[in-house]
Amino acid sequence: MNNRVDNVKKAIKYVTLSVCAVFTIVIVLFIIHVVNVQKYNEEWKTVSPNSSATSVLVDIHSRGGATDSWEKADTGLGTKLNAKIYDIVITNNAHSYIEDWRIRVNIRENCYINNGWCGTFEIHQFDTDGNELTQTVDLRNFNYDDLKINYHKAGQDLLIPLKDGDFLVYHPNPDESTGELPIKGTDEYSGTCTSGVIMYSLTGNIDFSDYEMLYKLNITIWDGTKGRLFIIAFAMLVISFLIIGTIFLVSVHFEGRLQSREKMLTDVFNICCGLADSRDYYSKGHSERVAGYSKMIAGKMGMDKGDCDLVYNAALIHNVGNVFVNEQILRKNGKLTSTEFEEVKSHTVRGAEILKSIENIPLAAEAAMFHHERYDGTGYPKGKKEDEIPLIARIVAVADAYDAMSNDRPYRNKLMRDRIREEFINNRGSQFDPEIVTAFLDIMGERNL
Repeated sequence: MNNRVDNVKKAIKYVTLSVCAVFTIVIVLFIIHVVNVQKYNEEWKTVSPNSSATSVLVDIHSRGGATDSWEKADTGLGTKLNAKIYDIVITNNAHSYIEDWRIRVNIRENCYINNGWCGTFEIHQFDTDGNELTQTVDLRNFNYDDLKINYHKAGQDLLIPLKDGDFLVYHPNPDESTGELPIKGTDEYSGTCTSGVIMYSLTGNIDFSDYEMLYKLNITIWDGTKGRLFIIAFAMLVISFLIIGTIFLVSVHFEGRLQSREKMLTDVFNICCGLADSRDYYSKGHSERVAGYSKMIAGKMGMDKGDCDLVYNAALIHNVGNVFVNEQILRKNGKLTSTEFEEVKSHTVRGAEILKSIENIPLAAEAAMFHHERYDGTGYPKGKKEDEIPLIARIVAVADAYDAMSNDRPYRNKLMRDRIREEFINNRGSQFDPEIVTAFLDIMGERNL
């Protein structure tokens, strides 16, 4: 069970590391995306009559109403002029805000600008020598004394002369109430704004086909396909972290309950171990030592921590059947009779019968039943040999023999270290599994047993 918990923890760790790695990659890509969006928003884009783009459209045309054109005779210029109102219509199909914009109109014929709304006009006049006069003017609210460019006053009207080569730059009014900034556009509708200008000319038909609009779009980091993909990615990462956190909490809770169960099980095993060893004064601590040696052997043979713990617990109660053997027989100093020996041998079968119901440690019954079998098949109670003997029993047999030889017994004193090694070597392949003997001899050398 511990092994399963450890595997779950490892799985959680690897999944968490994987999710964190993905999260780091997503964050890096998201930062790059944010920088690119900022660059995109700061970039001036253009649209002109030759543009093929349809995201932002410009249309400059005469209004065309009955009262939107007239004739002015009292110009003071010696000629009458025709006036028209022209609308500047900007259509935003970009599904995002036009944050800022301006439009330049190149003049191709002699004309006059009279008025305009709602923004300001940056007027550029050039003389025959190429000298430039320029000024930005709010044509609805100005003072004649402030004008630095060439102009003509016709009654109450301002006429600013323009000729081929001059140009105008219209700057929208930043007051949001005018609808010129920003120009809103969404997936549901296209945003528009309309500005106007009054122009005078001899013909009354001015060519406004030579223009260029500069504009900045303001998209958010969540707009477009990339933005939606990042929303999905972050949502999935949040869900992943929530799932991992939930699994972690559940595993911690389960581990706590498991540790409580194992503590209870360990206490029961220790009680059984104590009962078994208490039957014989010389066996005090025997089972616990055998369990420790068995765990060392299991580790030396490459078993993982979970399997080593199972081997330890199984070895701890391998002698539990001793509780059924007459205490006088267990403590007898002399040679046992055949009847007494049969009773002693019965502790293997009786112990296995008790332990076979422990589902969590199936090795326990095998250790109790077969730890007195011999590798050559001459042991008891079943006379099994070699691989017929369960691995746990072959391990416990070596550990049990070492503890018996390294401690005093009623019939002899404990053996010296070299003599114990000699006994193992001499009985390798007959009483003991050769591979396990080799592992234990290595342990004796490494741990100075």
